[in-house]
Amino acid sequence: MPTPTPRAKLALRFASSLLLSLLLGQALAAATPDQAAAFDQYAGKLERGEIAPDTQVGVLEALAHMKQLVPPGDARRELRYRYMYCIMGLDAPPEQGIAYADQGIADARRLGYVDAEINFHFCRGANQEALTTSRDALADYDAGIQLARSHENPRLVADGLTWRGSVQSLLGEHALALVDFLEAQKFYESSGAPIESEQNLFNIAVAYRRLGEEAQARDYLDKLLRLGEQRHDRAQQLAAHMELGFLESEAGNQPAAEGHLRRALALAHAVDSRTRGASIHLGLAQVDNLQGRYREALGELAKAEPGFARMGDRSNRDMVLLQTAEAHAGLGQHAEAIGEYAQAEQLLQQSGNLRYLAELLDARARSYQALGHLELEVADLRRLVKVREALDRKAHSDNATLMNYQFQTAQRDQENRRLAADRALKEQQLESLERVRHWQRLALVLGGVLILLLVWLALRQFRRSRKLHRMAMTDPLTGIANRRHIEQLARRALDHAGATGEPLCVLVLDVDHFKTVNDAFGHAVGDQVLMRVAQACKQALRRFDMMGRLGGEEFLVVLPNTSMDVAMQIAERLRRKVESLPLGSLAPGLEITASVGAAEAEHEVDDLPELVRRADTAMYRAKDAGRNRVEVVTRAQLV
Repeated sequence: MPTPTPRAKLALRFASSLLLSLLLGQALAAATPDQAAAFDQYAGKLERGEIAPDTQVGVLEALAHMKQLVPPGDARRELRYRYMYCIMGLDAPPEQGIAYADQGIADARRLGYVDAEINFHFCRGANQEALTTSRDALADYDAGIQLARSHENPRLVADGLTWRGSVQSLLGEHALALVDFLEAQKFYESSGAPIESEQNLFNIAVAYRRLGEEAQARDYLDKLLRLGEQRHDRAQQLAAHMELGFLESEAGNQPAAEGHLRRALALAHAVDSRTRGASIHLGLAQVDNLQGRYREALGELAKAEPGFARMGDRSNRDMVLLQTAEAHAGLGQHAEAIGEYAQAEQLLQQSGNLRYLAELLDARARSYQALGHLELEVADLRRLVKVREALDRKAHSDNATLMNYQFQTAQRDQENRRLAADRALKEQQLESLERVRHWQRLALVLGGVLILLLVWLALRQFRRSRKLHRMAMTDPLTGIANRRHIEQLARRALDHAGATGEPLCVLVLDVDHFKTVNDAFGHAVGDQVLMRVAQACKQALRRFDMMGRLGGEEFLVVLPNTSMDVAMQIAERLRRKVESLPLGSLAPGLEITASVGAAEAEHEVDDLPELVRRADTAMYRAKDAGRNRVEVVTRAQLV
């Protein structure tokens, strides 16, 4: 495989070539129409993806061919080649990429070539992402989008929205990202751009994945993978396997995630995608850490870092440090891990990535616990609760953003249909209708402003009431639902299950010999035990399961749409989680267990007190049978 020419040398060579073209333009023969047409045809196909090399070597060969087609002395077409090279082929540290794009922007402004200026802004943003943080690239993408809008170029507006949406998604603004991608998709589909439309489906799938909409993301990715396999498109297969790997990992299916990522890695090697290869190694390191294969994780990280370094890509430094720290912590090297967590935390705070900041705080708290730094552990756990609350608020905000977008889109579509019908029926009254529509549009704008104001006031009041409601519904010690709140949630779940016929189970979990813990080690240690039990059980539950503290050392778990077989598996998982809690940092030799009782709702006859009573009876049977076990009581057994 030939070694690519360094990007700085290419940039200098192309800049010199353009300068020479400008100086000698009058002396050179004018380009023939055939030569200009051949360049435009080839450049258009390459830009639209109709010519799509699936290796870096193939991309460079296509760009070299395009360079040969540039008519002598044609500065505009030379500039078109340069911005496509900047986006598709430039392979050098991002500092040089930014300098190359800056020169392109200056040359485009001098020639009045707006399309080139817009694309150089997009290229500059891509290099800025790799140099510092994704957030820093937004200024370039916004500049390109604004320029495209002002010159009424919807195709470049759509391209800019996909660039910006990718950054919004990385920053955790998944709803804003999805809005950008959906707006871009409207243009691609309406303008008959199937290749761009299909490529943008990846962006939409990733946004749904990061919003937690697993089913929708999987549908998109499975479809794209099948299309890639049918067309033998290795680049598309690579992207689909990579995203499916991340999706499976987030869903907790690490073996499936590893399978997808290994296939993606083989394809990355086949198409010579070094950037994707480094990202895949990083993903495999995360999968290894989640499976407790910490040495293997360090091996994958050792492969990822050189790839990022070769590309000058610093945007993944936070994740590399986080996964390295988790691997070292898993190997018992907690002191080393603490230093790496500190570096990763600084980068995560800069990028504003709350999701991985929560993962860091949780992992570091365990390292502090292992090192016996109880105060630091508690501090991180308290911060973790706040970060998770912020993530919950962000999820609600994302839902509101999507609902607002859907409302505005529906309103816009409805108005467009109405106007089209009016034009068809009343063409002869067009002039008078235009005057009426002016006032209609003004009324719509004012109505929209009023609606937004009312929504803002309602949201502000809603947030205030939610805060008070949350304080009234949360157990102050453990941070989970208190008795009143969990019983409300359980009644709603029971009513829903009765209406839909879905199964529902409840668990009552009681810490064994907890009075002995308080008597032997003091109430402060007992409180810490309850906090850790609550957090450990919360992490072991599914996203839609609910847990609250009934009082003392007794907890209630509600499992919607869950059969008894699955409930028993969850109960056993909770029992093992409590049994394996490391509590030596609280008191030497301290170990605890829990007894769990399970009961399944019988919709025709059960109310909540009866259902909880059966689960409570089952829990006491577990106590009587020796504790640290799971028991079930059915209604028939109580009769």
